[in-house]
Order: sequence, then structure tokens, then C-alpha cells
Amino acid sequence: MNYPQYKSDLNHIYQSEVYGANVFRMAMRFTSKLERKDKWRYLYQLEIQTLNHFRQHLTTTALTYPYPWVWAIRGHIEGIIIGLLPWKLAMKILAKETQSFILIWQRLKDHAPHKDRSFFDYVYAHEKAIEAFANLEIKKSDRSTQALKSLLNELDY
Repeated sequence: MNYPQYKSDLNHIYQSEVYGANVFRMAMRFTSKLERKDKWRYLYQLEIQTLNHFRQHLTTTALTYPYPWVWAIRGHIEGIIIGLLPWKLAMKILAKETQSFILIWQRLKDHAPHKDRSFFDYVYAHEKAIEAFANLEIKKSDRSTQALKSLLNELDY
């Protein structure tokens, strides 16, 4: 891929997945309700799965990025906070946060060569699944985890 923000956009994926995994892991630990722990666990598992796909992509493209320590630490701290917040507020924050990433993932998807299209389609779908989850949780839908589970059940992107 060759557009000005490409390497920066890829780095955003790395930062986002490390950050998100830590947020969701800590929220899972600090949430008191078992049902919510399970929902945070789905989000955490999706972030780990996406992080693994990202690392595979880096291997195939021979790119490297330093580990995003600041984002990892920030994720731990913010995960504790979001895990202690009232559920509806936590979901509103989560839904809002996905918006900044969706634009970047869309740009990557739009510029992806055919051989990389499935990876960037997956990254975009992953973020949309998180957004859908949060919005459905705000509406108290019993279908909120469907998109998450669907992506987690895919063996390959």
C-alpha cells in the first residue's frame, strides 16, 4: 500500500489493539457482575485475536513497530476506571471511542491491495462489531454479543 498515512495507520492498529486488550482485561477484573465480566471477556478475546492477525500481517509484509508501552499502560489504567463506571456510561464511552478508529480502518480498507483486502476488511468488521455491541448494550438488547461471537468463531479472516 502506498499512501501518506499508511505506516501511521498500521501503527494505530497496533496501539489500538494493545490498548483495547488491556482496557477490556482490566474492566473484566474490576466489574462485579458476572454477566458483564463475560461481555468484557468477549471484547478482550476479540482484541487478542485481532492483535494476532495484525502480527501475522506484519510478518508477511516485513514491517516492524515498537511495542506501544504508553498505550499498554494507559489501557490498564483506563480499564480499571471503565470497569468501575456504571454500565450504560461505560458503553457510551466505548461506542464513542470506536468512531475515531473506524475512520482509520476505513482508509486502510479503501487503499488495500487485493492480497491484503481480507485483513483490512476483518479489522474494520472488528471495530464495527465493538461499536454495535456497545450501542446494543445501551439499548439493553440480548443480541449485543452476536457480532463479537461471530468474529471470534471465524477461523480465518
